[in-house]
Amino acid sequence: MIFLKNKRVVCLSASVVLCAAILSGCSDERMEDELAYRKIGITSMENGDYEGAAAAFDSALKQHVGRITSTETDICYYKAAALYATGDVQGALEVCDALTGYDSKDADAYFLKGCLLLQTDGDEQAREAFDNAVRYRKDDFELYIRIYENLAAHDLTAEGEAYLDKAFEIKGDSAEVLAFRGKIYCLLGQYDNAVTELTAALEKKSAQANLYLAQAYEGKGDLAKAETYYQAYVASGAADSVAVNALAEIEMGKGNYSGALSYISRALAMEEVSDRDVLMKNEIICSEFLGDFVHAWEVVQEYVALYPEDEEAQREYIFLKYRQADAGSAAENGMEGVPESTEGV
Repeated sequence: MIFLKNKRVVCLSASVVLCAAILSGCSDERMEDELAYRKIGITSMENGDYEGAAAAFDSALKQHVGRITSTETDICYYKAAALYATGDVQGALEVCDALTGYDSKDADAYFLKGCLLLQTDGDEQAREAFDNAVRYRKDDFELYIRIYENLAAHDLTAEGEAYLDKAFEIKGDSAEVLAFRGKIYCLLGQYDNAVTELTAALEKKSAQANLYLAQAYEGKGDLAKAETYYQAYVASGAADSVAVNALAEIEMGKGNYSGALSYISRALAMEEVSDRDVLMKNEIICSEFLGDFVHAWEVVQEYVALYPEDEEAQREYIFLKYRQADAGSAAENGMEGVPESTEGV
């Protein structure tokens, strides 16, 4: 996903902005309709109907009259996300231009524009947009990190690292500043510096520092310490599904597949699961290593329905499907418990 974490993205057409700016007196009924269309749009996005979502967000914006508020810009960011998902990058860019035309200091709109321009090979223009984003939000560590991640994803790692270097200009010694500074050192591969900053952050009660310390020690190859800090992060109650999955993968590396499955189940049960595809694939792998091919088959069926474009999973689906058929045939012939291979017997 190209957009900021925890930041929804949408876009406003220029005509809607102009019309809304000159009208007044938004009725309660129109506001209810606006929010209802917004909800329809979000639901459509969740169901993968991005064209329907974009249409719903358009309808939401048409309900509004009067002064532009955060509700309208929020809907606009959603609309941009929907347009991007349909492949209409140009349409999403036009909405970004409308947003920055309305608010020339909208850092989120500039960031989104930069991400979209990377999709069109407009690298120089993208960096210009990113420069504007950090100009208007100089003290946002996460913004610098997101810019780096997007540039690195397009083989522009050196350009991305330049933004990480600029983030060091942010002053302060609060727990949050120390934790983010440590994370940036991790991204730059400077793990010793990361440990120094993050240890200081941890002393100031930063729960997030546990996560970044785990990543730093993982980078240093010390999986035992990494596991300790991942566990501390999970115990803090601040962990997300990605961190819990990291613990699962450590257990998988040790051959403890049942222990890994317990972490995977915990992650999948979270209210927000950002890496469901990775978790489900790990669940299939663990189930197979434990010999539970029935459960692996159940999970792979659900996985290919959710992620039909994953060719590797399609092959695994075929393998497990035939294995289920073979197992059924063996059972019918009274051959349950007979190993598939007698090699080594």
